[in-house]
Amino acid sequence: MSEVVAETAIADGAPRIRVLAADLVDQIAAGEVVERPASVVKELVENALDAGARRIDIEIEAGGRRLMRVVDDGCGMTPAEAQLSVQRHATSKIEAAADLWGLRSFGFRGEALPSIAAVARVVMSTKVKGTAAGFRLGLAAGVQTDAREVGMPDGTQIEVRDLFFNTPGRLKFLKTEATEAGNVSEAVLRLALAHPGVHFRLRSNDRVALDLPPHRDMAERVRAALARRGAGALHEALGEENGARVRAYLAAPEEASSTARSTFLFVGRRFIRDRSLLHAFGAGFGELLEKGRYPLGALFVDVPGDEVDVNVHPQKLEVRFARAQEVYAAVRHVVAASVAQAPWLTSAALPMRAYTLPPERFRGPGPTTTDGAAPHPASQSTDRQTSVVFPPPRPTPLSTGARDEALAPPSAASAPRPGGFFAALEYIGQLHRTYLVCQGPSELILVDQHAAHERVAFQRLREAHRDRGVARQQLFIPATIDLDEGEASAMANPANQEALGRLGFDVEVFGPRTVRLRAAPALLPAGDPKPLLLDVLHRLGDGGGALLVEERLEHVLATMACHSVTRAGDVLSRPEVLSLLGQLDDVDLRSHCPHGRPVLLRMPIGEIERRFGRT
Repeated sequence: MSEVVAETAIADGAPRIRVLAADLVDQIAAGEVVERPASVVKELVENALDAGARRIDIEIEAGGRRLMRVVDDGCGMTPAEAQLSVQRHATSKIEAAADLWGLRSFGFRGEALPSIAAVARVVMSTKVKGTAAGFRLGLAAGVQTDAREVGMPDGTQIEVRDLFFNTPGRLKFLKTEATEAGNVSEAVLRLALAHPGVHFRLRSNDRVALDLPPHRDMAERVRAALARRGAGALHEALGEENGARVRAYLAAPEEASSTARSTFLFVGRRFIRDRSLLHAFGAGFGELLEKGRYPLGALFVDVPGDEVDVNVHPQKLEVRFARAQEVYAAVRHVVAASVAQAPWLTSAALPMRAYTLPPERFRGPGPTTTDGAAPHPASQSTDRQTSVVFPPPRPTPLSTGARDEALAPPSAASAPRPGGFFAALEYIGQLHRTYLVCQGPSELILVDQHAAHERVAFQRLREAHRDRGVARQQLFIPATIDLDEGEASAMANPANQEALGRLGFDVEVFGPRTVRLRAAPALLPAGDPKPLLLDVLHRLGDGGGALLVEERLEHVLATMACHSVTRAGDVLSRPEVLSLLGQLDDVDLRSHCPHGRPVLLRMPIGEIERRFGRT
């Protein structure tokens, strides 16, 4: 077969294998490193950090397409070093393969500058401390255009203009200017989190987007940086297990988000993406963190240099651990131990308090047994009291002028539909303040109270939105909310603004990255409406127009339903449970909640008898 292929290639006069042109090689290599403006800024700022900079100023225009400028006060380079730095695989960080283990620097492959220069116009000016003059080097599409002395302060300044000007096929894949600016801001924030002693300042279109002066320690920097995400007090977790040192800064579970964009993971001060590490971080919260939610916080993991490989991703966004499961276990254990002592578990502001009450607390109207007597919940007892947890009185509405809403929380006033599957179940009690234990004619049934109520809320929200839009409540005091770049981009989309109105929000743009919330969906419990608005903005995204909004509507409504309903840990009265079961009979797709979790589990009596050895 190989002889046939060779003969065919020779006969055609065109070899099947060829050496690519140097400029094409550079453009292909650039594609691995330079994905978008944020990739460029990340590489340049990392180089500045490796150079020992104590202040880094970043400036972008048009989301980075037109200009990216990074100025640092680091050690600078000599003219010879500057010219070497733009050659492929030229680096001062490693000399041999063994040096790849235990790396503490960021840029070590020697790919960033030549890759950037291959797809943009670059001017680099640099000066070593103590020298009389600096050196300026210009390049366009990888070709040198300028090289001369220049007067300048110590350090390095790199200007990148017209990104992808010579590769229009890649230029068209960039997002809107606002989105790309948001990505740049996110990249700078990640680097700033891990380097508290460095002053980071980012300007976007002549407006300061981020300014973090030097901080005393990591804790102070993380608190200052995450305050931009609405984080309140952050609880610190610190510990070491099996050689893995873990430090985390944790916001309260109620500040968790439906996306992982506010969960920052670092290994050796490198921001990384790692699904297993993200899962371990969330698992440390246990049942306090609802499934599908991601904690607001930052996690820093350090392991010995010879036990982590940082050379597995072109943009250094992934690492590989030699003992991965031990690292993940260390994260879970350290975070869990700290969460157990977190202030939000003992704060008087918690929505629940523990009491010990007699079992009469559970008595109420409900279905009867076959002999006509009221069934006795499993929790009732005549010889002891039952320890329960229940919420304080429900808060008053956000305003007194709210319209009737299509979504009603479970209440005794909502009569179940007779003859339905759920309404016919015999309610026994509540398990672990999360699952409703029921008995059917020939089976035991567990109902997830949050998933069930979410299914009901989702159905009614969808119907309300289809018919006339979700009812809203005017806030007694309008809430002023600061947005990050991505949220501001989503808010700037007229289609999203229209969608927010139909979803029950009255939002007024109050500044470049500030909005004023005047009304919120009537279904929202009393409290801060900000988390729901931000979650909805994340779901809507930006730049998609009306069609994309409609495509994402199901996810948005599911998010709103999740915010509005009973949660795991809430104690429900018997009338509330019976009302919820009755409402389930009136919705479609009752077997799963909008996020795909099952509403109920069924165990036939025959299976129970088999397990007890009765059959």
